[in-house]
Amino acid sequence: MNRRSLLLGAGAVGLTAAVGGAAIAVAAPEDTEAGRRPQPLLTWELTGGFVPAGWTALRPARLAAYEDGTLIADATRRLKISQGTVRSLRNHALLVLRDPANSRRRPGAPMIADVPSTVFTVRGNGRRFRAQYEGLEETRSDRAYPQASYSLLDHLTQLRDRTLRTGSSYHPDAVRLIAVKLDPAQQPSTPPPSTRPSPVAQWPADVPLPRLGKDEFVAQLDLRGRQARALLRALPHPDPSSWPVLATPDGTRFQVNHRFLLPHE
Repeated sequence: MNRRSLLLGAGAVGLTAAVGGAAIAVAAPEDTEAGRRPQPLLTWELTGGFVPAGWTALRPARLAAYEDGTLIADATRRLKISQGTVRSLRNHALLVLRDPANSRRRPGAPMIADVPSTVFTVRGNGRRFRAQYEGLEETRSDRAYPQASYSLLDHLTQLRDRTLRTGSSYHPDAVRLIAVKLDPAQQPSTPPPSTRPSPVAQWPADVPLPRLGKDEFVAQLDLRGRQARALLRALPHPDPSSWPVLATPDGTRFQVNHRFLLPHE
């Protein structure tokens, strides 16, 4: 079995770690290259960790907050909050993320292998502040980071839980498709761990075919409008635990999954 078969048959795991396990705090000018898409006021994301192939691109922000008061959790539910709640969120995030001391790991704090990093990003006063913490949630009992960062985590968790509990469905005509190429000898009934077997279906019409470079086996396609609707007709319910198998006209088989794109993506 070659490396690709091993990765796909066993879950195609990969690892991305934060540098030295330390938090990274960055203040930078706001990005003006994103065109007309609304930029988030704040995002809470997870990155890295020991995850299946394609999972990093499939994993959405846990929470994205926009200037108009729109919250989107996990790219599945949305909620509108008041401007007062927006200001409170912005002020809290700026207070924490502007101070580098709040993102400094305690010397001697234990390290936990293979956990994702938490990334907070906030915009304010023409600047963008970002901090990355390795295993923020997992190291809480060890107080690996200052209490201010855990307080911000609690604030965002409360808003995310509220959005998931009381928000409406988020279902735009914009999706991210992840396609993982199977080796010809690999059986589609042997999916990555924690997924359910699926029969082979034909690649949907009007959905572009994946383009892979040499030695690549994971493709990402961001689809909008007609192409997104064509994919959603074939695969209407995004489900991280289920990776259907689709065959292109030349017989190439891909395990696929998708999620909805956020407004700024």
